[in-house]
Amino acid sequence: MKIWNCLHTKRIFLDVPLPDKDAVLQFVAEAFASRGIVKDADSLYDGLKAREDTMSTGIGRGIGLPHAMSNDTHDAAVLLVRCSEPVDFESLDAVPVKVIVALVVPEGKPDLHLQMLASLARLCQYPGFFKTVQDAKDPKALFDSIKQLEETISFH
Repeated sequence: MKIWNCLHTKRIFLDVPLPDKDAVLQFVAEAFASRGIVKDADSLYDGLKAREDTMSTGIGRGIGLPHAMSNDTHDAAVLLVRCSEPVDFESLDAVPVKVIVALVVPEGKPDLHLQMLASLARLCQYPGFFKTVQDAKDPKALFDSIKQLEETISFH
């Protein structure tokens, strides 16, 4: 599964000032709601927060992968945030997070959720991903770079 199929330039945010993990989760929930992916930002925030309370989604190397299932959406969607400053995300490697790749999946689709998480983890762990996000000048350029990167990964 290609992540770029669930991402859109209107869901890519660059150099967003977010002071802490809670602000990140709130921003993600509100961004998904303002883009029409979910209707209720508060409900999605609660789902993202519950997941974080179980275990941090800071996967290492400066990347956070908050995710939740929601009965408020019909399609899986991805949102990407490049924070203006690193955020303590209680990551496994203790490195503050600068790149957030968030996922929301319809409730009742655990197989899709796992498939999307696996694809996101593969993309995020690819050596050039973090640099690609850091070097992006605008959302369209980043979207195009992610699409190209995923095509490269599929041949390895």
